[in-house]
Amino acid sequence: MQTLLFPPSTPAQQARDALLGALIGLARATTSEPKTADTDDVLCAGLRLAARPDAEEAALHRMLDIVHTEKHRVAPNCATCAMPCGNTADYDLSRLWTAAEPVRSCKLQLLQNLFLLAGQRPHSPDAVFALYQSLFSLAEDWDEMQLAPVLQNLTRQLS
Repeated sequence: MQTLLFPPSTPAQQARDALLGALIGLARATTSEPKTADTDDVLCAGLRLAARPDAEEAALHRMLDIVHTEKHRVAPNCATCAMPCGNTADYDLSRLWTAAEPVRSCKLQLLQNLFLLAGQRPHSPDAVFALYQSLFSLAEDWDEMQLAPVLQNLTRQLS
């Protein structure tokens, strides 16, 4: 799993980062708009695919399209907003890769645990909430102290 957590250097790795950024945008969209019946499944399927080191670029792009479609279903007005606020925008993972070391390490641990929890196909409301909360926090400019409770909650869901 750790081999996925480095700055991208191939087109497939860039597609993985784009997918993760879109998943973060989808999670953030649900903070102001209700999820659809499919949102949790799309989110978990995207995380499971992103966690696969052998994921093909084409598969990552297909999933990216699915995530964008779902995000537009959740927050349809955001796609055509004349004054976008950025709350549902795809996250640019280059921000993660260039973050200060303690923050980057904490966020990479969040990602690794997100991959693990999504692989367990969580159904409990607490586990699903931890997925969304963790994805949301990845886009925040929080320091490691602010990220620590999110990581602790996510880690609790893995046990």
